[in-house]
Formats: sequence, C-alpha cells, structure tokens
Amino acid sequence: YFVREAGSGAVAAAVRDGELDLGIVTLPVMAAGAQDLVRVPLVEDELRLIVPPGHALEGAKGGFRWAALRGESVVAFEAGSAVRGVIDRASAEAGVVLDVVMELRSIESITEMVRAGIGVGFVSRFAVGPAGGLHCRERRLTRSLAIVKRRDRDLSVAAAGFEAELLRAARGMRG
Repeated sequence: YFVREAGSGAVAAAVRDGELDLGIVTLPVMAAGAQDLVRVPLVEDELRLIVPPGHALEGAKGGFRWAALRGESVVAFEAGSAVRGVIDRASAEAGVVLDVVMELRSIESITEMVRAGIGVGFVSRFAVGPAGGLHCRERRLTRSLAIVKRRDRDLSVAAAGFEAELLRAARGMRG
C-alpha cells in the first residue's frame, strides 16, 4: 500500500481505474466515470490566506478583503485543481483578478514559497492551525472533503481500517 499526492480529478480517476483503493478529494468530483464512485463526506475545510513575514497583512486580526490582493503576487494551487477553482470563483465574484506567479501542487510547497517572499498563498486551515492564516472577511472560502471509493468493490481489510481511521480523525477536526 502507498499514498499518492495528486489533484482531486487525478485521485478520483485512479480510484475509478483501480489504481487506488480509496482517495480523499475536494467535492464535487468532476472526473469521467465519477458515477462509479461512492462519496463519503469527511470534513468541511476553510482555505486561509498566508503572507510572507513582514507583509502588510501579517497579523491582520479581522482577516483579509479581496481588494487587498489587487496587485499582489499569488502562489497558487495548479490551474484546474478543485482548490484553485474555489479560490478563482471567489476572487472573480469579488471582482479581483489574481496575479498568479507560481502554480504548485502541495500545501507544503506553497507555504515554503510564501515564506521565501514569492507572494501570498491559500492553504487549508488544517495546515496553519486554529489561529493561523487569514480568513476572508467577505465570505468564508470553504471546500468539502470526501473519501471516494469504487461503488462495485469492497475495500480490503487494510483499506477499510484506513477509511475508519480517517473518519474517526475527521470527527475530531470538525469545528
């Protein structure tokens, strides 16, 4: 057994194709053949803005407004990813076009590039802790995470145990 990091569409496709027993994805699942997958709700996540040390928004207690990101360099998730879609839709609704200077796949990579001063970025609240990052003042940036698995296959004992552990851990993360 192994763990693979990939975008939600790629994870869903790998589960559909039998390469993975189960996956964690951002809903909705847009991959071809998604009707063959069962979705098990896991947790609601909030995306938070992180800024480089010394940035004008550092320590902003009330969160950020989209207008404050005009002209800011943004380190973002890959175009086409579900997380990026959440961010792009919210910024567009606020009338702000983000200046994306770098596209990355992982929260860790985004965090490192922000820390290095490349730009601001958005990451999961689970990566920054309860008081970390800045929430959006106009509207919370949220995504629904779910486990996906094949509708026509039973999980192995190990995969079923892993799923049970994920669900137990998610119950502790809600809030």
